[in-house]
Amino acid sequence: MKKRMVTWMLAGVLAAGLSLGSLPNNAVIVQAEEATGVVENLYDPDFSIELLEDGIKRVIDGEDRELILVPKELEAVPEEYADSIVIRTPVDNAVFLSSTQVCAFRAVDDDAVISAIGGVNGSADSWAEIPAIQEAMESGDIVDVGGGMGDPDYELIQSLEPDVVFVYTGSSPQSSVIAKLEELGINYAVDNEYMESNYMARMEWMRFLLTFFDADEQVDAVMQEAQANVDAVKEALEGQEQKKVAIFSVYDGTVYATSDTSWVGTMLADMGGVNAFSGQTEGALTLEAAFDCVQDADVIIYTSTPAYCNGMEGVLEAFPQLTECAAYENGCVYQYGDPFWLGIDQTDVMAADLAAAIYPDVFPDRELTYYVSLAE
Repeated sequence: MKKRMVTWMLAGVLAAGLSLGSLPNNAVIVQAEEATGVVENLYDPDFSIELLEDGIKRVIDGEDRELILVPKELEAVPEEYADSIVIRTPVDNAVFLSSTQVCAFRAVDDDAVISAIGGVNGSADSWAEIPAIQEAMESGDIVDVGGGMGDPDYELIQSLEPDVVFVYTGSSPQSSVIAKLEELGINYAVDNEYMESNYMARMEWMRFLLTFFDADEQVDAVMQEAQANVDAVKEALEGQEQKKVAIFSVYDGTVYATSDTSWVGTMLADMGGVNAFSGQTEGALTLEAAFDCVQDADVIIYTSTPAYCNGMEGVLEAFPQLTECAAYENGCVYQYGDPFWLGIDQTDVMAADLAAAIYPDVFPDRELTYYVSLAE
């Protein structure tokens, strides 16, 4: 990733043991030019960040909208951006209308960045997996703007006077929310990480979110470390015979299976698993059709968390055919752990946990965070 930084060419002077005062009168100290250009994303997520002069950034969000981020250290917004959507940065008051967006702040572990969160969608209890957010909500520093899957409290959002509200569109768009924010004249940015088919591209939306808070270098370090961790897991799996894995849930008698092209499907492929539902043209299957795919799978992972599905008892209630499956007989049935949906910033951990669930002999000492074993 190209980084915006201004440096003085003094390294050689200092390495030689000289001080500034010892420089000859005709010495020239050269100031390095700011780096400009498009930030290089690792996984091609559906947004872009371009570094312009004077620390200004051109950001293209999930709806292909151009946002101009202008540093607060600049006294005025340059005239050339008079007709643009301008947001002054670093943002110090933001509202987030998806819980998955807020996970990004845990990655940078920066109190100053977390203090810039003014409102979120969800009560304090829903943030138990991210204590910094839960504590701030309990103290009143962060408020629940409500909404759930509907509209939030617009009067409350207005009272917060946010610099920006983060929303999403995609397959389940917050269209009415966006229309209301436009009516109220409140800046918003579209974060569509949930639409990504690549699991690491999904994680990389942290770059988009946190560039508004000038945490670009911190995010880059996190992404580089995450890739190194994923690479280490893949290396450990080299030479292993691939196992067939079924990842699904049941709702109202219909099975919702993981496709090869979903972010879970791409993660499964990278972690050495063969998707039991590979080649299925539809994500929703009958119980009978799903059983045909699942019965000989080496591992079964149920995609509902303990908060909504009471372990093996709950899985059996939804999918009684489980007892006839090889994974059940071999004690290789798991379900998502409660932190699963708040783990985007720890996608590498999630992937490594998946590898350990599939290949416990390769990772015998690993404690799982994002998956729960239902072996009896």
